[in-house]
Amino acid sequence: MEPQRLPVRQTDNLHKGRLSIAGAQYFITLVARHRKPWLTDLRAREATLAVLRSWHAEDQGRVLAATVMPDHVHVLFELGDPLTVGQTIARWKAETRKGIEYAEDFQRDFWEHMLLKAEDIEDYALYVFLNPYRAGLLSAGHSWSGWLAPVPGLFRFTAALDGKGAPPREWIEWPDERFAGLAHGE
Repeated sequence: MEPQRLPVRQTDNLHKGRLSIAGAQYFITLVARHRKPWLTDLRAREATLAVLRSWHAEDQGRVLAATVMPDHVHVLFELGDPLTVGQTIARWKAETRKGIEYAEDFQRDFWEHMLLKAEDIEDYALYVFLNPYRAGLLSAGHSWSGWLAPVPGLFRFTAALDGKGAPPREWIEWPDERFAGLAHGE
């Protein structure tokens, strides 16, 4: 009997074709090391959101939407001038780790997709917003404390949310095909 071969991470492939263009919109996913759910901790979640808010406020670029999940973070953002995509993400990771006193870490790289002109940013934002609901972490009628959209009214779908910021039940029950055309990674 042959020994079982473990999968080999190919994170260097994530760098192939990576472009950093000021003003371009990106959808990225940061994953906790070993998928450990340390982002469920309130301090870790708040530190992550604080880093994104701070970066947005500094006018280094614009955070369009983000959600902090138990073991990963989705961010939809517009890149500014001073840093590349890789430098921006490295800064976010370092500042988050500092904010939680280096107790945990993210995987070495990240998944990234630069949105094409033909892609609708609204679809990506809705995917990010619905991620915790579709993962079964909460039900309709509740709002997710890990959601961030610092530009009010940027997305049309937010007008359909209830008074607590929760989506209609039917959105949570949409089939996976609703988001099949989106590039996404976890």
